[in-house]
Amino acid sequence: MTKPLESAQAAEGRGAQGGGHGEGEVFDPAEHRPTTRGLGIVVVVVVLLLAGLAVAGIVPRIMHRSAMDDDERRAASEMPRVRVAKAERSTAKSGLTLPGSVQPLQETILYARANGYVRKWLVDIGAQVKKGQVMAELDIPDIDEQLRQAEAAANQAQAGINQAKSQRELARTTNNRYETLGPSGVVSQQEIEQYHSSYEVQQSNVAAAEASYGSAQANVRRYQDLKSFGTITAPFDGVVTMRAAEVGQLVTSGTASGQALFKVAEVDIVRVFVNVPQLYSAGIKVGMDAPTSMRETPGRVFAGSVARTANELDMATRSLLTEVDIPNADRTLVSGMYAQVAFDVKRQDRPLFVPATAVLFDAQGTRVAVVHDGVVSWKTVVIDGDFGDRLAIASGLAEGETVAVTPSERLIEGLHVKMEAEPAQAPAAEPTRTPTEGAGQPSGPQQASQAEKGSGAKSP
Repeated sequence: MTKPLESAQAAEGRGAQGGGHGEGEVFDPAEHRPTTRGLGIVVVVVVLLLAGLAVAGIVPRIMHRSAMDDDERRAASEMPRVRVAKAERSTAKSGLTLPGSVQPLQETILYARANGYVRKWLVDIGAQVKKGQVMAELDIPDIDEQLRQAEAAANQAQAGINQAKSQRELARTTNNRYETLGPSGVVSQQEIEQYHSSYEVQQSNVAAAEASYGSAQANVRRYQDLKSFGTITAPFDGVVTMRAAEVGQLVTSGTASGQALFKVAEVDIVRVFVNVPQLYSAGIKVGMDAPTSMRETPGRVFAGSVARTANELDMATRSLLTEVDIPNADRTLVSGMYAQVAFDVKRQDRPLFVPATAVLFDAQGTRVAVVHDGVVSWKTVVIDGDFGDRLAIASGLAEGETVAVTPSERLIEGLHVKMEAEPAQAPAAEPTRTPTEGAGQPSGPQQASQAEKGSGAKSP
């Protein structure tokens, strides 16, 4: 019994030395607990990690807050800066350019005046024709037949005149004979009066026959004129701009049911019709120069002049219809071309201009921010015209007043600001472009551009 017990104790001793756990062995956790030094190191590492995270999160916030405080102090100590410009009047003369349409000096469409068929046509589109030149010939058999009938009727009326004259001569001779025999008593007074009346009747028959002949002759001339309409001629010197005549084509007289055969236009001188806005209508005078340019001929200016005006404004557009005549000997200008006509207009009331961005449109109306001695005040204005980069002011603003170029609602009434002058520009003159007269609130794109630009002042 002693030997087995010693063997078990020896085995237990070996297991403890080897660190293994066998069946029946006892585990001591005290051997695996960390030491005090190890715990200290772990605590220090955790503390350092938490401190680093705290510094990384708090320091930027402190710096940002400090920057905001600096900005607030700087904004409180400094006045906002505003770009300003002066309201200036235009020059006495205004360069005004308006669109127009080129048209011939005169133009006409030729129709057939008689029913018939086209026998032949002699000119085509683009042909130069002279006044009276034959352009087409028509076969008009109906009119030819009617002319022959009219001529036969005229001949018959001529024969009737000869017959009536013969009967009148017989009646005259008989009347003279009975008047000679009357005093002798051979014939009665009744017979004398009877033959005298017969003579007067024959005179009337001759007059009636002559009148009938005149009517027949007039009918002949009428059909001769209709026959002449079988020849289509040019009404004036010009160019053929349209041809619809074809050989064998049936044509009918008149414009209601008939088909146009030719169109002729006189283009040695062309005219351009321009609608001048009411704002400038008083400056348009007959005879004034109106140089005209075309996109198709860059660099070339055509010498035009105002030939006439309508002398009244169109009620729909409030514009004056103006005709500008331009010599066109080389036929460069073609009917239907788009033209730009320039007028050097003298205006008695020179408009007051401000930058287009200086006008603010909001619920309070159309306003500008006026800056006087560094203090902002708002004024309501009325727009006279829209010239793109500038607006003409009709009322509400005085010449020479200083306005904010890009105002916003942050510029409150009475705010003190620091003014910055807008870069110098050319003297105020009306732009050479088409104005929109009586422009109220600008279109959407202009409003959007102002909103995008925002305020020129810094936030107070």
